[in-house]
Order: sequence, then C-alpha cells, then structure tokens
Amino acid sequence: MAALLERWCDLTEDEEDTSPWSTGLLIDEAFPIRWSMAEEASAYAAAVAESMGVICFDVQQNRLRP
Repeated sequence: MAALLERWCDLTEDEEDTSPWSTGLLIDEAFPIRWSMAEEASAYAAAVAESMGVICFDVQQNRLRP
C-alpha cells in the first residue's frame, strides 16, 4: 500500500485530481480505483506486487496479473 501511495497520493490529499483512487483514506480499503484510471493503476499495482513476490489476482479480469 505504501508503494502505491508513494506514486499517487490519497484522494483526501489530491488537490490536482491526479489520484486514481475513488475514495479517500486508501489505507482503510483495498484498491478503490476510479474507472478512468483503472488500467494504469491496476498495471502499476500488479507490477509492485510482483516486485515484492506477492501474487496479484484481478477480480475484474478474473485472472492473475503478471
């Protein structure tokens, strides 16, 4: 979660509307991503997970993410 917040700030701190999160206080939720940024944010989250040795399952695509 910290790696994602390093790239994009929490929605509660997003003054320039650049965060992909659909709700604030990301730390309290899983990954509430805005539809308009879903592709970019989910690809980045999957890459971060892979770099940490974590398996990432994309519920929307019903598959493991590389």
